[in-house]
Amino acid sequence: MLSNNPMNKQNAYKNGNIKCFFLLTAACLIISAFAGCGSASDTDSSLLSASTAYPEIDTYIEKVISDEEIPGLSIVIVQGDEVIYCKGFGVTSLDNPTPVTTKTIFDLASLTKSFTATGILLLEDTGLIDIDNPIRQYLPDFQLADPRGAEITVRQLLNQTSGIPGALSEPLIFQEGENPYQKLISSLNNILLSSDPGMAFQYADLNYCLLGALIEEMSGMSYEEYMQENVFTPLGLDYTTLYPDVAEKLGKADGHQPMYGAIVVRNISLFRSAMPAGWVMSCAEDMGQWIIVQLNNGATSEGRIFPEDDIEELQNPAILYEDNDTTAYYGMGWSISNDISEEKTLWHCGDTPNFTTDMLLLPEHDTGIVVLVNSQASNLVHRIAPEVANILLGLDLKSINVPWWAHWKALDTLAITVFIFIVILLLGWLAYIGWLWRRLCTGKRCFFWSQVAGKKYPAWQITFYLIPLALLIMIMTAGYIVIKALYGYNLFEVLILFRTGAPPGLYLSGILSIFIVFLWSFILAVVGLITRHVKTGI
Repeated sequence: MLSNNPMNKQNAYKNGNIKCFFLLTAACLIISAFAGCGSASDTDSSLLSASTAYPEIDTYIEKVISDEEIPGLSIVIVQGDEVIYCKGFGVTSLDNPTPVTTKTIFDLASLTKSFTATGILLLEDTGLIDIDNPIRQYLPDFQLADPRGAEITVRQLLNQTSGIPGALSEPLIFQEGENPYQKLISSLNNILLSSDPGMAFQYADLNYCLLGALIEEMSGMSYEEYMQENVFTPLGLDYTTLYPDVAEKLGKADGHQPMYGAIVVRNISLFRSAMPAGWVMSCAEDMGQWIIVQLNNGATSEGRIFPEDDIEELQNPAILYEDNDTTAYYGMGWSISNDISEEKTLWHCGDTPNFTTDMLLLPEHDTGIVVLVNSQASNLVHRIAPEVANILLGLDLKSINVPWWAHWKALDTLAITVFIFIVILLLGWLAYIGWLWRRLCTGKRCFFWSQVAGKKYPAWQITFYLIPLALLIMIMTAGYIVIKALYGYNLFEVLILFRTGAPPGLYLSGILSIFIVFLWSFILAVVGLITRHVKTGI
């Protein structure tokens, strides 16, 4: 533009047209501003401003990412029916470090449960089901070893009060091949309930996997198709999907895990049977719309999306539970604060083997926050959402309570400790084998069938050699019997399936520790039973 050239300015002054110069300059700036907006047609100006309005939040998140070695993170904050902050930080993958954006797709982990619960309530709205009816009425193949299983209602699955045991049932949700939901239901034939249905809270992903099976059975559609047609599309969630190939095309981040102190890329296979509990895939922009619907009883600025009664049902406190010395209520895919003297909050955290997520609602401030992280490498990730709320609103929220097994970094530290112990035991075992071999080669020890074999060891000494192997067999047998009797699970099948969702370092250290204990037990038993000291005087 000519008016920005110093020579033109000088000529303008010389000609005495100062007023005209400034008018032309202002006009050019206005025109260029409009032209700039027009050329950035792919950029949502509201999101652009929302990503730059809170430098204190930027500073906090950048520090957490640096301190905790978090590869990538995306966050959205809404107030009322507007997004006020939406931004990506870090990279989508340590192997292929492209920047995280507000459209980068993450696994939602257990934030999925509020989506699945919404799908169930919408199914009830059609009259196809009644959530107060037994699940067996709709899934007749659902048969537990425990007769109380016939009493489990759809509502109890939604409220996590079915009595189905939680932690040890986790591996059973990963079913492969065709008809995964049928395989899932069949795998429960030996299950025993840990409490009467409806009487106690026990968090179990199986509850929501069964809800996915229910959706397929009663809608006549796949879970993926039903959720796309009835939940994602009506809300305009264009970057939310249950199809892994679609997520990859839209730009899905890699997952990451800690393994013996290093952060490594690890993408796990997705199992259709587990999707209703933890594998909706979405981005910060779409989750902003999800939170707006939750804050506004099913509506957005465009109008009503879901029935108001359904959203109220999701957030209704249904069962009181205790966790980490605090109490809260659980609704349907939402936890609700119990202490009336503190800020009312609704939240849910999510943890898959390689992603971490949180969503937080503060109804009194008409505010919601979602944090998506592409790793399981930090113990502090679940502090981010409440800390952002503290910065934004001047509150004093505590960290979101999460189960002990969600602290993967701490578990990886444990895995390192166990691995060091394994190495020490292995070196000791090798040294013992070498010592025993030298004794055999130098004629100081022999096998019991040798002509020079001395007397049998005393009974107490043989017992001493056999104790480790006997204890190992007793512990494994007792574990199998107790788990089978209390919960109906096959312990060894669970251990094999556990590899899918376990911290890799911890799982490897656990398997190696069993192996090294067996090696020691076996060699000591061999020494006690088939070796002898050589006869004296030969």
